[in-house]
Amino acid sequence: MPQIWVGDLNVHYELKGNGDPLLMIMGLSFSLLDWGDELPDELAKQYQVILFDNRDAGRTISSLVKSYTIADLADDAAGLLEELGIKQAHVFGVSMGGMVAQQFALRHASKLNKLILGCTMAGGTCSIPANLTNLLGGSLFNFLFTPSYLADPNNKKKAQEFLVKTSPFHSKENGFVRQMKAIASHDTCNALQDIKAPTLVITGDSDVAIPPGNSDVLVQKISGAKLATIKDAAHGFAYSHYDKKQN
Repeated sequence: MPQIWVGDLNVHYELKGNGDPLLMIMGLSFSLLDWGDELPDELAKQYQVILFDNRDAGRTISSLVKSYTIADLADDAAGLLEELGIKQAHVFGVSMGGMVAQQFALRHASKLNKLILGCTMAGGTCSIPANLTNLLGGSLFNFLFTPSYLADPNNKKKAQEFLVKTSPFHSKENGFVRQMKAIASHDTCNALQDIKAPTLVITGDSDVAIPPGNSDVLVQKISGAKLATIKDAAHGFAYSHYDKKQN
């Protein structure tokens, strides 16, 4: 997979398919591998899918080790599009990537077509606090998947193989801390009304990491935003429920 310089970052990315560009932004600690293959491959039937690793995750390398904000990560994403010669894209971000997508919409509106926010939050005082216990030394199974999903032996085996493949590319100690600090600074509560792009908000109804009520806040504050709730889905719905219909 190719890499390209974006400022002080050597960004690791992957392109799939043809059509309107769709930039996909992954969440805290995770790399582009954590999208799995099914969803990107399905989307690539209609779009040019752009996957990449954020700062301090996967195989993106920074020439400078420094603190940053969610807004900085949004600038990284916009810079990647510029380096790839893409003037405008749909943007789909999940979890921390959804926070980055919000800032992308606010800071780089001219580069944005449509916005998709998955299992994410506005931060600040208008949000229900996230529960990252299982990500911080707990079970990623409980963080990403529902008990009923894992009760199926085939699903459990698939999830185990998925984590064996993806975990080596998750953020390491200092990088993880820098991403956590960026999340702590995230607050779009009083800016969401400035997002003008058509917006779809997606959540799993059983997400214990970022409670579904946070999606209600986003829909209320972003004019015209629509909500899609996936039944019996947790924080990892983009992997576990990529082919499921919403409410």
